[in-house]
Amino acid sequence: MKRSTLVSFVSLGMALAIAPLALSRPVTARHTAAPTQPALESRANQAIALSTTGLAQHLRRTGAKMYGTYWCGHCAAQKALFGNAFRFINYIECAEDGRNARPDLCRRANIQGYPTWEIGGRKYPGSQSLAELARLSGYRGQ
Repeated sequence: MKRSTLVSFVSLGMALAIAPLALSRPVTARHTAAPTQPALESRANQAIALSTTGLAQHLRRTGAKMYGTYWCGHCAAQKALFGNAFRFINYIECAEDGRNARPDLCRRANIQGYPTWEIGGRKYPGSQSLAELARLSGYRGQ
């Protein structure tokens, strides 16, 4: 992964953590006004959106799959990490009564828990961070 991509994943948390400090600094003739909280969040969110979209598209191109169920809280949290970019993820619904359900694929892949990622022919059970998914898939950024 490019260093800049990893930095963008980490930068969101740092930007949001230091924003209140930047906003509390008095504005003097020697200092310019600090960006507002919404402006900082917007820039950080744009960097994350670009990164998650690129990562999601890379995961699709490389044949990665996420197995999950609609009722799984960890699956919902994993989907939320990607936001709108999750539409690019090859998601396989394992619940018999789920939308576009493919429990046959889950049984064939011997999926034991949710979510489970399959990347490069290997299975990775449990929720994975975006940085870990990038590392496992060889994502180097856009």
